[in-house]
Amino acid sequence: MTSATTPRLRIEPLAPQHPEGLFAALNDDRVGRYIGGHEVTTLDALRARIVRLLDGAPDGSGETWLNWAVHADDVVVGRVEATLHSGIAEIAYVFGPVHWGQGYATEATAWMIGEVRALGCAECWATVLPENVASVRLLRRLGFIEAEPGDLALQSYDDGDLTFVLR
Repeated sequence: MTSATTPRLRIEPLAPQHPEGLFAALNDDRVGRYIGGHEVTTLDALRARIVRLLDGAPDGSGETWLNWAVHADDVVVGRVEATLHSGIAEIAYVFGPVHWGQGYATEATAWMIGEVRALGCAECWATVLPENVASVRLLRRLGFIEAEPGDLALQSYDDGDLTFVLR
């Protein structure tokens, strides 16, 4: 994984230098509203989580984990991630509330989709709670359609989630 730029963003692989910036961006109760609780609880917990993510998926899982920090104007505004398995990519994104509504998540997620497609994933999947209207709009804006996963075991699916696919 390498760093990249989009018209307004710098996107780089998640690394040990990112916890402080991510903590500043994501330490807000609103972030956890649609993802099952707080994204970050303490700076130390976030550091430990990043170390775990950098270790990669468990051996034998058949998964590849890709995680990026997203910067706008040299400030960390959020992160995007993809879990590759079974020939697909499950994608996710989380951005700080002060950066919502500026198109950063759409821009970074579109870039990430290009990256996982370059790695051979023809399908991208995402799960979202129905009440997360902004995330549903983002996925639709990027061309995702609501779909049933069928026999595909989505890692990020929880009961009640909507599932979206981009083929």
